[in-house]
Amino acid sequence: MANEQNLKMFGKDKPLLSLEEAVKQGKKGGEASGKAGAEEKTTREIAKMLDGLAVTGNNKELLEQLGVQADDQTQQTVRLVALHKKAMSGDVAAIKLWLEIIGEAPTSSVKIETIDATREAYEKAVAAIKGKKQ
Repeated sequence: MANEQNLKMFGKDKPLLSLEEAVKQGKKGGEASGKAGAEEKTTREIAKMLDGLAVTGNNKELLEQLGVQADDQTQQTVRLVALHKKAMSGDVAAIKLWLEIIGEAPTSSVKIETIDATREAYEKAVAAIKGKKQ
């Protein structure tokens, strides 16, 4: 049997384990955790799975009435039709998003100009500080 100096605590109120046994138990837990994490689907993966579902019911009828080809009848198309409808009703947020999607959203730009006087004042201040420290 190992002496007390070779034993490590394995959690509160748990029996003492040898270092080798603690490492073995930790490895086992890490493997189980990794396996569980790998089995969990990410939100993106679930969203992509939902996008792949067939369009049915009223949504299918709506797309057919709009003349959307069978190959284009997807969940994404249904969402875009709904967004387009909101944009057409005057919903500003929907209009903005629609324009972003189609690449026609206005861009914002900031123009920064340096003023010579500001630059000159900065350089004088730097020179003055350097002069005092010398």
